[in-house]
Amino acid sequence: MSLLQDLRFAVRLLVKDRWFTAVAVVALALGIGVNATVFTFVNAVLIRGLPFDDPDRIMSIAGRNMVRGTDMGVSYLDFEDFRHAQKSFAGLAAFNGTTMNVSDEGRVPERYQGPYVSANTFGLIGQRPLLGRGFLPDDDKPGAPAVAILGNSIRKTRYGGDPAILGRTIRINDVPTTVVGVMPEGMKFPFGADLWIPLSQMPNLATQKRSQHFALQVFGRLADGVTPQRAQAELSGIAARLAHDFPDSNKDIGVTVMDFNARTNGGPIKLIFLSLMGAVAFVLLIACANVANLLLARSAQRVREVGVRVSLGATRARIVRQLLVESVVLASLSGALGLLIAVGGTRWFEAATQDVGKPYWIHFTMDGRVFAFFAAVCLATGIVFGLAPALHISRTDINEVLKESGGRSGSSGIRARRWTSALIVVEVALTLVLLAGAGFMMRSFLMLYRLDIGVETAHLLTLNLVLPDRKYPTPEQRAAFYHRLDQRLGAIGSIRGGTIASNSPLGGGAALRLSIDGRPTPAGEQPPQVTRVVVGPRYFDTLDLTLPRGRAFADDDGTTGHDVAIVNQRFASMYFPNDDPVGRRIKLAPDTIVGPEPAWTTIVGVSRTVRQRAAQEPNPDAVAYVPYRSLPQPFMMMIVRAQGEPSALAASMREEVRALDADLPLFGIRTLDESLAQQRWPFRIFGTMFAMFAAIALVLSAVGLYAITAYSVAQRTQEIGVRMALGAQATQVWWLVIRRSLVQLAVGLVIGVAGAFGVGALLRSIVQGSANDPLTLAAIAVLLVGVSLAACFWPARRATRLDPVSALRYE
Repeated sequence: MSLLQDLRFAVRLLVKDRWFTAVAVVALALGIGVNATVFTFVNAVLIRGLPFDDPDRIMSIAGRNMVRGTDMGVSYLDFEDFRHAQKSFAGLAAFNGTTMNVSDEGRVPERYQGPYVSANTFGLIGQRPLLGRGFLPDDDKPGAPAVAILGNSIRKTRYGGDPAILGRTIRINDVPTTVVGVMPEGMKFPFGADLWIPLSQMPNLATQKRSQHFALQVFGRLADGVTPQRAQAELSGIAARLAHDFPDSNKDIGVTVMDFNARTNGGPIKLIFLSLMGAVAFVLLIACANVANLLLARSAQRVREVGVRVSLGATRARIVRQLLVESVVLASLSGALGLLIAVGGTRWFEAATQDVGKPYWIHFTMDGRVFAFFAAVCLATGIVFGLAPALHISRTDINEVLKESGGRSGSSGIRARRWTSALIVVEVALTLVLLAGAGFMMRSFLMLYRLDIGVETAHLLTLNLVLPDRKYPTPEQRAAFYHRLDQRLGAIGSIRGGTIASNSPLGGGAALRLSIDGRPTPAGEQPPQVTRVVVGPRYFDTLDLTLPRGRAFADDDGTTGHDVAIVNQRFASMYFPNDDPVGRRIKLAPDTIVGPEPAWTTIVGVSRTVRQRAAQEPNPDAVAYVPYRSLPQPFMMMIVRAQGEPSALAASMREEVRALDADLPLFGIRTLDESLAQQRWPFRIFGTMFAMFAAIALVLSAVGLYAITAYSVAQRTQEIGVRMALGAQATQVWWLVIRRSLVQLAVGLVIGVAGAFGVGALLRSIVQGSANDPLTLAAIAVLLVGVSLAACFWPARRATRLDPVSALRYE
């Protein structure tokens, strides 16, 4: 009953002091809203996991190069050994993510994400088809009839939702395949899959060597009662046995067991989300400090009220409870507004990340876990910002109250000033840390936009294609197709240039070990790695790249006895700093060689440097370009430079390819500018979020400093009047008011700079350039000092304009 009375009194008090309530609610709503928003993201990416039963029991198993310390896939033979020897999992399954050509009579061929998967894949994740059946063990045996399971999106978009699709034969990678099932809407495991094929139908699976460690990705569901640590220990033992039994292929090859979602969403993206969570926690603490300061400032008006309550027998606990109820009610009102902010922020982020390649199971929606966190934050906020004022007011001394004039002096006022000073210092320090994080992110974003890619990206269009193994099984057949395609591209008058390549600029490439003829790698050292890109003869002309030294590729380059390469200037400066690389011989080989030893290749030219790796890499990589005839791989892309808008060329390019192969679709069609934007999006979106949170913190800190300085002036009006009556000058009064704020600001800056260096160290792996740039920190400190002084200026200016006579009469 008494708690209900406290609640009614708190509501009446907040309604009565509506301006204070409005300011406090807005400040807290910003802090609560951004915390709920970011926790929604963290929950979706790092906590919720796969959309299956017991998702935390689904583990990803990866091979590990113990020398380089990098994870990789698992060879088919290793997978078979793991599957038969292990006891920790209810089962192990493997998949190979790829894309598939789908073609039918009367329909345009299309390309879809379509992994090869073990027959037990859907059983392990507990997923049943919407129509038809899943894969049977017999479907996954060599020589079994070709079957497929379609995603519901294909059934709807390509086949109009026709239920008669079951049992129909369609062509997948030019192989007649029977559709045996259709998955429910939204089912795209493992990574955006649109259809699934049994693993046994993967080309050349039966002839794969144990050394092909990048062939498959493996996952499994832990058996009942088995921990991930136990599973890791068992598979590590099996990997050690394989390394002993097969040293040629498995020496220094280990294994790692990790939660499937954690492996997918780990690394930099996890660090970014956790950093965002820390940033909004700082915003909430700043908001709490602001409201706590307002409550402390208001406490002088309630000293007599509390004194009367104490004189009537109220205990300190009773006083604290009343004041905490008021704080919790205030936090609840803030939570209602904060929920609207969270809903809006979540919808904005969901829209901004629609096409950025996130895993299909990640949806930024609020669930029970988010609402529980939201309720906990509201309750904790009410206690955090209300506890210090409640404890302060509850220590009211009745005798002191009776002696004080208006409650503006004595030990109570001294305690309040100490609390407010400490809270202002905390606000300034936290704001500086947030501004530093935002500054580092935004600086990285600006550096990416100013980054020299090495090629003019405007008017460049990329289009991907994959030659089916069944139709183009040999390198000679693939080379013949690419030769005809390259000739057609060279004959099109409506484009400025066209070529084929394995990777576009910023699109990566094969990372291979480099050997230089006459320069053996010292014993015990790892050979350097360079990037290889397979290109057509018009590649450099299409990209408007000049060759400062040497020559371009000739028609017979890449054929037997004509193994040549063109390297970029970065390659030349790294490995031939004092020599001319033209005419030198190099060898490019993978970590694990499958098949014959690669041939020595002669460098015939040096190209300008173009970035191949992600744009956020600090330096461009060393690149070796080789002609497509030497390595005619199934996947290639067309790169076309348009006269005008590049996207308008998509239809005509499709017709050029269909003229060569009517069943071959083009996919992944986008401009090079769009590819660059795809790589920039984390810095654009997350940098914007950091900047927004820092701006909120800066405004809250400025408002807090203004309010406390203004309150200090009001409390010291009589003192200022006396000083001015005795001849104090305006500058002396101004210094009297501003001095305390400057001390608080200086202490906060010292603490904040130390915290900023910590943030820089935390963000070092995800920002461009130095994470502790002194110029950035100095600019941020100057900004904070300027805003803080501006917040203190107006109350101080008002103090210098007081009328001494009116000030002396002020009560």
